[in-house]
Formats: sequence, structure tokens, C-alpha cells
Amino acid sequence: MTFRFQTVLRHFVLGCQCSSSVHTIRTFASALVAIGTFVTITHPRLAKADTPTASKLTAEQETFFETKVRPLLIDRCYECHSEEAGESSGGLRLDNAAVSREGGASGPAIVPGDVDASLLIEAINYENVDYQMPPEGKLEDAEIATLRTWIEMGAPDPRTDKNSSSKSTSPMDIDPQSHWAFVPPMPAPHHTVMHRDDHDVIDSLAREIADQAGLAVSPPVDDEQMIRRLYYDLVGLPPTLEQIQTFVQSDSADKVERLADQLIASPDYGERIARYWMDVARYADTIGYALAGKDRRLKGSERYRDWLIDAFAQDMPFDQMVRLQLAADRIDPDNANGNLDAMGFLTIGRRYLNGYDTIDDRIDVITRGLLGLTVACARCHDHKFDPIPTKDYYSLLGIIQSSEAKEDGPSPLMLVDKETPSDSHVFLRGQPGNRGDIAPRQYLTALRSNNDTPFSDGSGRKELAERIADENNPLFARVFVNRLWMKLIGRPFVDSTSDFGVRTEAPPSVKILDELAADFSQHWSVKRLVRRIVTSRIYAQSATTLDQNAFDVDPDNRYLARGNRRRRDFESLRDSLTFVSGQLDRQVGGAPVEIHLERPVSRRTLYAMIDRQNLPSMFRTFDMASPDSHAPKRYLTTVPQQALFLMNHPQIGILANHLAGQLRQQHADAEQQAIEAFRQIYARSPSNVELQAAVAYLAEPVAKTKPSFDSRLAWRYGTSPANDDGRVDQFTELKKFVGAVWQDADQLPSESELGYASLGKENGHPGRRHSVVRRWTVPADGEVTLEGRIRHSNDKGDGVQLAIWANDELLFRESKQNGTRSFEALRTKVHAGETVDFVISPQASDSFDSFNFRCSILLEGDDGELYQGNSMTDFSGPVSVDPIEPLDRLGQLVQAMLISNEFAFVD
Repeated sequence: MTFRFQTVLRHFVLGCQCSSSVHTIRTFASALVAIGTFVTITHPRLAKADTPTASKLTAEQETFFETKVRPLLIDRCYECHSEEAGESSGGLRLDNAAVSREGGASGPAIVPGDVDASLLIEAINYENVDYQMPPEGKLEDAEIATLRTWIEMGAPDPRTDKNSSSKSTSPMDIDPQSHWAFVPPMPAPHHTVMHRDDHDVIDSLAREIADQAGLAVSPPVDDEQMIRRLYYDLVGLPPTLEQIQTFVQSDSADKVERLADQLIASPDYGERIARYWMDVARYADTIGYALAGKDRRLKGSERYRDWLIDAFAQDMPFDQMVRLQLAADRIDPDNANGNLDAMGFLTIGRRYLNGYDTIDDRIDVITRGLLGLTVACARCHDHKFDPIPTKDYYSLLGIIQSSEAKEDGPSPLMLVDKETPSDSHVFLRGQPGNRGDIAPRQYLTALRSNNDTPFSDGSGRKELAERIADENNPLFARVFVNRLWMKLIGRPFVDSTSDFGVRTEAPPSVKILDELAADFSQHWSVKRLVRRIVTSRIYAQSATTLDQNAFDVDPDNRYLARGNRRRRDFESLRDSLTFVSGQLDRQVGGAPVEIHLERPVSRRTLYAMIDRQNLPSMFRTFDMASPDSHAPKRYLTTVPQQALFLMNHPQIGILANHLAGQLRQQHADAEQQAIEAFRQIYARSPSNVELQAAVAYLAEPVAKTKPSFDSRLAWRYGTSPANDDGRVDQFTELKKFVGAVWQDADQLPSESELGYASLGKENGHPGRRHSVVRRWTVPADGEVTLEGRIRHSNDKGDGVQLAIWANDELLFRESKQNGTRSFEALRTKVHAGETVDFVISPQASDSFDSFNFRCSILLEGDDGELYQGNSMTDFSGPVSVDPIEPLDRLGQLVQAMLISNEFAFVD
């Protein structure tokens, strides 16, 4: 069952006797079970998925391994840890799944699902001086993140020893026409007689599928639920009470169609659909990892987002949208129609230090995003399952490599063809230095005919765009329809939304997919497709069923006999919180904004600044799609952090306070305040039981609480003249926060004597004659314990010195050059207001003095409280210190309602 308001409120009464919107975990422990909008499991299938095993991989797990992990292992590890290389340093091989888990002389290198227990992660993080791999230099942050993500996924790995393979035929021998997805979709024969409740031929097809499975289709939802679904799917916001009442009271036979048309015509529709596509296009506002001093902001990123909003709002034909996203420079070269920004589809991705990795990312978003084919798996070898030879990959690489950015062009996102486009060699085993045959720039083998010739018009991007967006392409319409169906219905026809390869079986509902795809390819109107789906009987089905065996026979609802229960996604949840509190800014388009800070921002979540290198935890907590690469789908998890955020984050308290203030201005009577709270938040009136509970709650006194400790505010970042003992003689705060670094000036080196003096989340550099200082101010009397490490990773120069001072007491001092030095269990007594300084100074020379540093602080207060600090997780730019008004009883009532399941679930 789903916990409703009175259950939430009862737990608030028991566990939330406080006045602040920022609460400790202990205070709310008793409320977690009920208030957890995402902790409460309303259906067993909403629980977080089990860790995958190597023996049963999903297509997406295997794709992640083949496109991200295997090339990385080959490039950075196989030289010393593979059978083919003839070496196995330390007894460790990383070219086979089973032996990787067994590990070498030191123990298991990979423990699926457990990053901390995996020695591979310890080695690549350079955390142990005895295990630092690769020995020639630490991996890039993005590479480390890839391996961490892989292990967290359960280390899915399809590899076996080559001698143990039992496969006798090559995927290259497969006839593509033997696979359902490579055959053009055919429209369904329209039934002459449809069931009286069916609205469309797809409804009749779904009824047939359910009948064949022995399932009865669920009845439709009531009008109140139907309007909630339409508002959620088409504009991402909840309807108001007045809008619901108008819809419910209408006796018009076509009121669903009329409401759908109204919502599809609204500006909010373009924003909602654009966000769906931004997941496919791996949208972000930064380039990812960059060398020190380089601006990570992706210039003009928001122009692609705004182009998508406008294109979907204007219902630009989808085939034309895709042509423009691949080759607008050839279609609208002077930007007369403002379409050059569409090329952000290619250029909005991560910019890797290795240019071939950037090209790989673009090949991946084209092929998985538009065709549902994992062509990037063929970078190092012929595809293991699909008829995609390595030469196909390098045909596409030649196309992308023959394109370049135009620095002075009308759009910072555009590409143009090089003056002398050229074909690429095949890189044997993915190594650029090991060249094979020439791969002509041409279309994919599995999709081209015998009469096709290589591309010859410039780079070939325009020809590729025409081939992909062709109405006869068997994959193009299917893949998009499948994605849109997933968003509107709650589950796709084909679960592997970006892999329609030969291992992907035709779903039971394939006739419905093909009917929609065949029709879509005749008009390419996304609005028309959306309208057709949301006005169908399938869309209106209830998520509950009268058939007691339905969940046993069809637990995943593949036979479409019932609706899918859904909760709001991240964007809709945050926008709805802002909307009901009267704070939502409906302006369309504009620069990205930071939405994760203490105080809420009124812009829609669509306009959030997406920093792909340092994605704020708020996004990850609520299952935002990773901006690092093309995202086939979002994985909904059920974890306590979601409930804790909604209970503890200042933003929620501020929104609750604002709405409470509105209610207080409207009504002086507690009962009327409670009634109006239900009307604004739930768009309904309370039951008698709910009203009595709310009024009783408002009458209770508010307990006083101690303000919480904000560890970010305890840190300051500055410099001090360097001296031999590392003491801070004169602390001067760094003035500028540029990108993600505190420094003295907008550009480094500073014209002052500070030079390259700077401090980042983990990195930094001292000045010419100045130390850089991380200063932590002690919040209470007690004993402090420190641990961490300093690393200098360059054999040039003379290294740096780290000194740790607690007021006048020197706790640690050591110089390090081209190595790592850890410190742990440094303890001393401190008093409130004193400081702990981590001082990193230059030696005789300040050349090659870049360093990495991290530390953690634990203060056991004499008052019995624990205070923690962490140089990495606490690191931030300027933080607002404005006091946040504590919540009174009405504010707490509002917050309890805002974070309940009823508010967060659409069904």
C-alpha cells in the first residue's frame, strides 16, 4: 500500500518536534519509514535492482563494458596484465572475467559491487604506495570514474578465455534481414470491428495480446487521475484544483482529446519533451575534465537546449530535426533559420584529452541514440553479436574526423566539413599506432544495399544524416517511438532502448510498435504521435487490476493489460514543489542556473547548470540521467538519501515556509489553513480524519532546536608568506572562485607575486613565495582527529611541503616530491573558534608544484556532539550564510505534505 497523508503526519508528530527545516538524521529516524517518498515501496518491483552477475548481463551492461571498460583495460592495463602480452605482473590478469576476480598475489582485484574491497580501485587511486597502477602515471579522473561505475554495477563482464569459446559462426555471417528490427515496420491491418472501449487500433492489438496471455485488461482510471497523468506527461506539473474540477465536471465526450491538444500547445510541452531528448543527447554545460587553467564551461550549451525546446514546441518534423542535428551546416549554413545550434547533438558531449575518445562519444550518440545499434563496441574488434565489423566503426570515425569546429561561425556548437576530408585506417585493437585497412566513409554494412557507394559529399555527415532519417530506415522510427512510449506509458516496448541488435527479441507488443513506427514515418509529427498515445485506451488503463494472477503471469506488464504505476521524475518533482509553493518562473530559455545551493531557484529544473565533471549529489540522488554519455533510460532507485534530502535540505524548508506564509495571509483560522494546504498541494479537499489530524497538529507547541553545523562554512581558502616551518603568519583569503578553483585573479598566473597560487577540490598549486592554506575553524571545544594525504606527481622540480598546525601546535610537517605521503590519527585538543591549518608551501623552486591533497576531520565535542569535515565533499565556492527562517507548525505541516507519496506519485 502507499502511505497517505495521515500516516506521514503521524510520523511527523512523533519524529519532527522541532522548528528548523534543517534536521539531523537522528531526529528523523522514526519518520523515515513513512515520509520517504522514495523509501516507501508501493510495489515490490520499485525496489532497487539486485547487483548484476557476470553470467546474466543486460544488453546495456554489456554495452557499457564494451564501449567504456574494455577499451580502457586494453589501452592502460593489458601491456602488463594479459595473456596475449605474455606477462602477468603480480600474477594478475585483467583480460578475462574470472581471473580478474581471482586477482593476483595481493588478492581479488575486482569484487563486484564493492568498490572499497576491489584492489584495482585502490591501485588506480594511488592510495597505497605499494600499489600504484599504471606505474607510468595516474589515470584520468574520468577513467577512474568509469572503472568505479563498472564495479558498482556489479562488474558485468562478458569475456572468457578465447580458447573456451564455443561459438562456431561469426556475427558477420548473420543476415540482418533475419532479425525483426532490421525489417521495415508494417502498419497493422485495421480492425473492422473494435471493442466498444477501444479508441485506436493499437488498443485492439493490446487487447488481443492480453487475451492470448489469459489476462483481462484493467478498467480506465477516473477523470481525476486521467488529468493528473496528462499534466505530468505533457507539461511536467500538477493540475490545480480548479483545473481538475473543470475537467471532472465536463460531460464532453472528447474532453481528453481537447485537454491533450491544450497541453501540447502550451510552452511547457516543448520544455517537457526537450528534456526527454536531452538524456539521449547527453546534455551538459561543461566539457568534463580539463587541464588546470582551462575553462570547462561549454560555450553556448544552452543554445542547443533552447533549440530543442523551440523545435518540439513548433512540431518540426522529427526527420528534419535529426538532419539538422547532424548536418545543419549544410542545410542552414548561414544560420538564417537559427538551426546551427542543433549541432549541439554532436558537440555537447564530453571533450576528452584523447581526441579519438571524443569521436567515439559522437559515434556512440549517433548510433545508439538514433539507430539503437551499439556500433562503438566495434572500436577494437568486430562486434561480438551484431553484423557490425570494425571497418564500420572507422567508416564513421572518418566522417567525424573529417569535420571540425568553426571558431568564428554563427554558432559555437557547429561543425563544418574540412576542406580535405579523408578516410580513416582501421586501428587494430583500437590502437591508433597500429594501422590496418582503409575504411571508406559510408553507411553501416547491415543497413546498406549492394548498390550503395561510399560517401563523397564533403565529410559525409549530410549523406549519413539522409540515410539515418530515411523513412525506409527500419530502425530510426522504431527507436524513437520506443523511447517516447517509455516516457508516456512508463515502460518501453523494447527494454534495451538503445540496443535493437540481433540478441534483442521482438517484444510481445511488437505489432503495436510497428504500427506506431510505420505511421510516424509517414508524417514525422511528434505532437501527432504524442496525441495518439495519450488518447488511447492503453494510456488510460488503471495501474490496479481485478485479475489476481496478473502480477504472477506478467510481472513486468509486457502484455499491456494494465497501467504502470509511476512517480514523478526529478524534474517534475522539483518543478511541482516550486509550482505549488507559488515560486515557479515560467520564462522559457536562457542561461543555466545553479539549483543545488541552499536557497531554491525559481527556474524550471530543465535550466539547471549540468556540470558533468562535478555533478551535484542532488542530481544523482534523484536518478538524473548521467550526462557523461548517451543515456538509454533512467533507472529509478529507492534509497534513503532521497527521503533524507526532502526532509533535511534547506530548499524544501524555504519552499514550505513560503507556502505557509501565503496560507497564513489568506486565513487566520487553523482549520481553513489546513483545508487550503490540501487544496494547493494535493488539489483536493481533506477527509474528516485528515482535517482533524492536521488541526490537532497545528495546535501543538514547537520545540526549540540547536542550529545545525554546516561543514562547508567551516572552511576558508587563502595564502600566507612561505617560511621553513609552514606556519601561517598572515592569512589572506583568495579572492576569486573561477570554474571550480579558488585563486587570486581571473586568470592564472596572477600578475601579483602569488603566481599560480590556487586551491581546488583536490588539487592546488602554491605561489612563488607563498603557501596555500586550507583553514578549518573549530566549531566546539573537544578533541580533533585528522587523516589524509598529500601527493606530488612530477619527477621535475623539487616538490612541496605540507605542514599541519592546530593554532600554535605543529602536528605534521613533511616535504614530498614525485610521491605520496599519508598522515593519520593526528589528535589534539582544540577550542571553539580556533583554527586547523593545512599549509602547502613551495620549496626552493615553485616550478612543477601542482599537488593533490585530501583530508578528513573528526571533532568529538565536549558537548557529546560529533562534527565532521572533509576537504573534498565540503569544498565549494561562495556559500550563502543568510539565516534560514525556522519552520513553525504550519510550515512543518506543509513540508510533511510536500514530501509525501501522494504528492510524488502520479498514480
